[in-house]
Amino acid sequence: MKRDCVFIRFSIVADVWPIEAFTTEIGINPTEAYKIGDNYIRGTRQSKRFETVWSLESGEMKLHYEINMDSEFESLIAPLRPHIKLINEYKEKYQLTCIFFVHYNFYNAQTPGRRLDPSIIAFAHSIGAIIDIYIDNETDWDDEE
Repeated sequence: MKRDCVFIRFSIVADVWPIEAFTTEIGINPTEAYKIGDNYIRGTRQSKRFETVWSLESGEMKLHYEINMDSEFESLIAPLRPHIKLINEYKEKYQLTCIFFVHYNFYNAQTPGRRLDPSIIAFAHSIGAIIDIYIDNETDWDDEE
């Protein structure tokens, strides 16, 4: 049976900015990083990146309702918390945008309410981050037999 899950990505985005220097200064290796103009394959077509991005990703995490529901966020932002000043310095110098992309996937259930702890909101606010939340509900007909 499939379990409800969440995927979280934190990205810092701009047209052109020095992601290698940022990686060195922050001391955190990104899950993904690429520069404007880099080639990549989508499906069978080769395309070029249209922005420069530095990202940390949680990977798909199963939701455990019996524990603090904000732990999914906290695991991703904990290493970033000591670097608010550095993130904001780069943000101001290079006109960066910080974005949290959160994707919940619920199976065979109505979507429960989601709440963010004030400490997560305060962190996002401290770096001026956008929080995009997407929620999908899927019916897994094979599990209902």
